[in-house]
Amino acid sequence: MKVTLTAIPALSESKSVRLVLVTALYAAQGIQMGLMMVAIPAYLAGKQASAAMIGGFIAAILLPWSLKVLTGPIMDRYSFLPMGRRRPWVLFGLFGAIIGYLTMGLVTHPLDHFLLFTSAAVVVSSFTAFLDVAIDGMAIEIFPLDEQAQANSFMWGGKVIGAALTTGGAGWTLKEYGLEVTCLVAAFFSIVFFLLPLLMRERPGERLFPWSKGQASAFSLEYKLDSWKEIIGSLVKVIFLPASILISLVSFCHGITYGLFDAMMPVISIQKLGWSDQSYSNLSALSGIIAGVLGAISGKYLVKWFGRKSSLTYLFLALILAASAMGLAPSVWDRELSIESYVITTYILRTLVLIILFATAMAICWQPVAATQFALYMAIANFGISTGAALLGPLNSQFTYPQILFVFSVILLISIAILSRIKLESHVEFLTTLTDERHQAMIEDEKGSPG
Repeated sequence: MKVTLTAIPALSESKSVRLVLVTALYAAQGIQMGLMMVAIPAYLAGKQASAAMIGGFIAAILLPWSLKVLTGPIMDRYSFLPMGRRRPWVLFGLFGAIIGYLTMGLVTHPLDHFLLFTSAAVVVSSFTAFLDVAIDGMAIEIFPLDEQAQANSFMWGGKVIGAALTTGGAGWTLKEYGLEVTCLVAAFFSIVFFLLPLLMRERPGERLFPWSKGQASAFSLEYKLDSWKEIIGSLVKVIFLPASILISLVSFCHGITYGLFDAMMPVISIQKLGWSDQSYSNLSALSGIIAGVLGAISGKYLVKWFGRKSSLTYLFLALILAASAMGLAPSVWDRELSIESYVITTYILRTLVLIILFATAMAICWQPVAATQFALYMAIANFGISTGAALLGPLNSQFTYPQILFVFSVILLISIAILSRIKLESHVEFLTTLTDERHQAMIEDEKGSPG
């Protein structure tokens, strides 16, 4: 029996197909995450780069992720609707990331050309951040509310596992073959992931390729925003609501701890404890795989059993306990098992936090401006990560590493206090009211239009 591309169900028609796609697309993002956030910082630490240099590199590559809010409105305003509301942008972001990896591989001797090397890495991060906004906007629109926790579990599971496999693989290729080959391998796997959205439709009847037959779906036409004024007006209606402001603050605070951990641990393990850069990369890879698998399996059940807010509170408390225990016992740091246990535990906990935190952020987004609104939350979170990484140098000049872990804990305590003030149910009810009002206004406009 001949199988054609038209036999593949559209994302809106099949839960399994949309779960496979968003998981794969987040795994594609994991390539950038594992390479830029772990393997290369470990590689730089092994080359005796300073803590400030490593923190500065991480802060720089995270900057485009903090600016994602600028790309969200573009995606909400413009798209080639016959191919879907988000899919054209997904393809654009992946294609740009592939070109970015190839460009990055041209920069040799990164410590001798650190500014050029960092700039090339920022190009890769910029396109990957663009891809992220498109995927998130797509996920909000194609997954019903009751599927979003599971979707986030699969998405972040895919991203963390993709990052973990990249971390381990890149750690080995950087040592054995160098930077050029490592970047070529990253580009190759990105091309593989590019083929998936290329061969799938968002909704039935849309075009697979620009030259194919098909037309824009009724959904895309209904939620299309025709002016910047409409985008800004719609966004203002929701971003200044209490739940929106508070979830932004929680995302920023958690981001600080995320970036601080990623910048600090390679320095502690490699420069202070004498590990090899590949040993730390391997630990991060193992931690990521464990965290990704557990996150994909358990994320939706935590929400089901405890609810979003309670789950986040328990996870923040667990992170605080782990960091405080390490801060109180620096004498055991020279035992590899203690560092390994802390890194694995933190990876698992923060992956679960991200799954539930971003599922919560999705739940409070309004569909007409979903890409812009969710991009805003993610930009704030990533600005927090960039800030945390950049803070390592100043904090290291004033505090010891055990003391920095207590700073880490205090920031998480602040997150718990903010989280307790969020009222999700009333926010979702208000979004339903806004949607009803928008539909009614559209009906009235159609009646008032000349026939």
